[in-house]
This record gives sequence, structure tokens and C-alpha cells, in this order.
Amino acid sequence: MTLGNPVRFTDETDRPVIMIPVKLDLRDNQAFWRRNVFGIPKRGLLGWLFSKGSKAARDFPWVVGGNPDPSKRAGLFQVSRGSVDEVLYNITDKLVIGTANGSEVVEVAFQHLTFVSGAGGVCDTASEMGLEERISESLGSTLKGYFDPTIGIRVDCMVNPSLPANQLNMYLGQGVFVPRRGERPIGWIRYYPDPSMREEYNQPQLLDGRPAGLYKGQGGLVIGIGEGLLHSEIDLGSDEDVQSPFMFINKEAVLTPVNEETRARGVDATLSFCRGHGNEPVPTQVARTDEQCDVAWKIDFVGTAQIPGRLELCVDSRKSRLHWKPTNGCNAAVSSLLFDLRDFSHRDIDRVWIDLDRDNILTAYALQVARVSLVWDCENEEQYVYEWGQTGAPFKTPGSVGLKCRTIENNMIEVGRADGEPFGYLELPDVPEKVIFSDTFQSFSGYHLDWLDQCGRISFGDTVLSLGEAYAEKCSGMPLARFEPGEIKKVVGPLVLTPYEGG
Repeated sequence: MTLGNPVRFTDETDRPVIMIPVKLDLRDNQAFWRRNVFGIPKRGLLGWLFSKGSKAARDFPWVVGGNPDPSKRAGLFQVSRGSVDEVLYNITDKLVIGTANGSEVVEVAFQHLTFVSGAGGVCDTASEMGLEERISESLGSTLKGYFDPTIGIRVDCMVNPSLPANQLNMYLGQGVFVPRRGERPIGWIRYYPDPSMREEYNQPQLLDGRPAGLYKGQGGLVIGIGEGLLHSEIDLGSDEDVQSPFMFINKEAVLTPVNEETRARGVDATLSFCRGHGNEPVPTQVARTDEQCDVAWKIDFVGTAQIPGRLELCVDSRKSRLHWKPTNGCNAAVSSLLFDLRDFSHRDIDRVWIDLDRDNILTAYALQVARVSLVWDCENEEQYVYEWGQTGAPFKTPGSVGLKCRTIENNMIEVGRADGEPFGYLELPDVPEKVIFSDTFQSFSGYHLDWLDQCGRISFGDTVLSLGEAYAEKCSGMPLARFEPGEIKKVVGPLVLTPYEGG
């Protein structure tokens, strides 16, 4: 596989987390990410021959749960050595993109990397933030064009006192997410050993004590269970030995057909455990008991009489969150999206892109699967619709997927649902609050609509801005409050809000 190329076939299964342990000479640890010390799977015939050995594959050093000793299993048929950028060229993520002929899966670089050393090691002796910035800038330069530029390469450097000073573990994969320094979670993940005691719960934490989730844009999370191998851990409260080294929360890989299954709050999250032996936890999705909870799982421990634990996830606990279904507090409906091209008069807009889930609700969180995307080509004044569950080419009739699109005076584009239902619901504040579209200002109090970044983007030539970022300069700071008597509509950025009668 090669970065930037379409994925034609692959014999690799998706791995939520990969750990690459190395030994470093602390007398020469400068710019360690450029040194050829990181294990890379062999390609071609040698790699294929090695993959045929199931026992060896189980002990492969970069698979968490295998042997973490970097001095072992590095023979002819197993690994080559390279720098971090070479690792990212060979161990790749996959991205589904739209093309003129339909959707295509392209290999891209993993953008979230975590490095963990022992006390006195490379992550302990350097300035934490300075080191992270140097690695990010270096990799961002060598991998330019192979990752989403709106996210960039994010790097965490942390210390695990249980590791030797000369050991360094590198983590990447679909379940590795790096929050920016100082970033605050927008949601939460809680484990209740006894679900009836709501005040007692554990939360997954990174090694430096920060919450491991849930942050804006986080679409996956790997959590270690007491073995000390991972960069984030949680206590499941079991007196028994849990044999699974980690659990993995991510969104569904395959989109569920419309109306086939009732889901909680529009979130497509799943929970699984690394396959183990013996007392392995078994998750089962259960009904919500908390108003803020989006998805809940019961966790039984095989072979014990312990009260089953419960894991709960909330993607956004803020008042400004987008609701899939109205709650008692919702008093506004997102009736349509309105894009005034004059708002961007200093730039020439190429395309406006909007993502919707299988219920035609805006995909406001990374744990939602986009069913359909509507693209407006401003230059040709044409619209294109991508159905991601289909393999055919995009088409130009949004009505067939329950959408309607129109232009107003050649300057404005309005998108709505053909059935007249809203794109989601909001709880507006009782007293005026400043609207904030960019998560750059997350430390400021206000009504945060930065979740718009997850449901749309606008392109200006080679520049692509996520939807919230595109409106941040013009619209951030405007006051917003509940509807006044007789007020029938509010336009907030691209959102057209109308009063929700049931709120």
C-alpha cells in the first residue's frame, strides 16, 4: 500500500491501535523521530510469508497485546526499520472521498500520534510542548498532501514511570486521538461499576491525567484495561483478572439502512474488546437512563457473579449541541441551511459541501456516519449528491434522497428537507450569549456552534475550510437567545432557525 493511492485490495484488518516499541541510546536522542529505529512491517513476499505464521503474528511487536519487548522478533521475515515518517508511509489509514465517478477509498497518513517514554527518557527531558511542535512541524512537511490539512499532524509526548528510561513506545491507529494542549472535552465517557450508584464512576484518562475523551472530532478511542501498555487507561472495577488488554469505541464501519434499526440520539458508536481468553468483558447495548447519555452499554464479566458494569457515552454535553431528536429543553429547529455567497465576497467560492446522516440530520459529531453528501458547485451552478452506501457515480437530483436545494437571486443557496422536517434541534439560551463558531475560542464562555465543522466545508481554490471555521470571522460574537414573542426566524451563520412548538 502507498500513501495517496486508491486501495485496490488489502490483506490487513483494521487495527484500532498499533504500538511500536523501540530502545533509544539516551546519549544520542536528538530528533529521535528521524532515526531509523521504528519497526515497519515487511512488504512483498517476505511480509506475506511472515503473515502466514499465526503464532508469530500474535506476538508481532507492534500489535498491542503481543510481546512489547522491542529487542525481540525483528528478524528477516518480520520487520524493517525506519523513521516515523516512513512508518506513516507504510502503516496507513483509509479515507473515503468523492470523485466524478463515485466514491473511492484512498490511503492517508494517521494524523494522531502519541509517544511515551520512561522517566528520564526523551519525552521527560525535553520541553513537552516544544517537542510536540517540532515533531508535528517536521512530519507535516514530509507528509504534506497525505492528510487533512484542517486537522494537521497532532502529537502527544507523555511519560510512563513503569517503562525503562531508554524505552519509547509510539502509538497510532484509528483509536488514537490527540487533544490539543489545553483543549477541553465537549462530552464524556463514564464507567459505572454499579449502575444504581450514579455518583460513583471512572473515566478513561491519558497518562498525564487529562481525560481521554470525548473531544470535538474524536471518532475513535482505545482504552487500556490495567496492563500498563497503552497511553490511556480505565479501571473497570472488577476484582477478577480481565484478560482483554483494551477496549475500542468507534463509529460503525457500515452504514445501517434507513428505518432498519432504532438508534440512540443519532450516534453510530460501537464498543468492542480486544479478543482475549478467560474473564473477557462482553458488551451489550442497553437503553439510556441519563438525559445527556447518547449510547450506553452493559458490560458483563464472564464467569463472575459481579453486578454488571455500565459504560455511557455523551458526544456533547454543552447546551449548544445539535440534537437528533427534540428534548424537553429544545426550543428551536434547524429548518434549513442558507449560504449567502456575499458573506465570502473577499474569496471566490468553488464548492459548498454538506454531510447528512441516514435520517437526514446534520452529521455534527465524528461518531456519526454520513449517508449522503450534497455538493454545490458554485462555478457551474450545479449540485451533486453522493450516496456513500452506493457504488454508482454521483447524481444531480437531491429530491431522490429527500433533500431540496434552490438558489435565490444567484447569491444565496438554500438547502432543506423535502419532507419539511428540520435538520436537527437546538436548545437556545434563556439570556443572550455570544455565538462562537471556532473551537480556537473554546476557553471563552458562549454558545458554541463549532460542531458545524463536522457537517460541512467550503472550498476556495486549494484552501478548504470547515463550516464553523468559515463563519468564525464574520459571525462569532453575535448574540443569541430564545425566540421573542412573534419572532418566526433567526439566521445564525448558515443555520435558519425556527421556533420548535414542542419546546
